[in-house]
Formats: sequence, structure tokens, C-alpha cells
Amino acid sequence: MLKIDIEKTTTPKQKPNEEALGFGEIFTDHMFVAEYDDAKGWYKANIMPYQPISIDPSAMVLHYAQAVFDGLKCYRSADNRLLLFRPEK
Repeated sequence: MLKIDIEKTTTPKQKPNEEALGFGEIFTDHMFVAEYDDAKGWYKANIMPYQPISIDPSAMVLHYAQAVFDGLKCYRSADNRLLLFRPEK
């Protein structure tokens, strides 16, 4: 069982208006972070206050060919409908 340490924020944000929520616009007060090692698996798990993360410049996600995900995407249209992009793929 993975032990998860919890550090609560000392500066919680005001609860957002539920009628005005936006995807990718409003974020939680906390984030989950864990480390991984092939031998150990997942370890050093923490829930901590939301903050910037440090990333190695050679991380694959920073290199376009490794980070492309051209799968299911959803967009909001001008008339507020949700449109799926290539759901059959």
C-alpha cells in the first residue's frame, strides 16, 4: 500500500462560482506528486499545496514527437455545444 503524506495549504482559494466553471481555467488548492523508479515502483507520494513543478529539460514531454496525442479531443462550439474530434480514432 502506497503511503501518501498530506500537506494542506495555508492559503486556500475562494470557492469558485459553480455556474461559471471552466475547463483548464480553475485549479484546486492541492496537487498530487509521486516519484517512480523501475525497481521501487511508485513511492514518496504527497498531496501538497498547488505550486510550480520542476522538470528536466530532457523530459520527453518537451520534445514534440514524444508528446503528441492525437486521440480523442473535445471542443466547445460558438453555440456552446461540445464537439468531439475524431471519436472513431
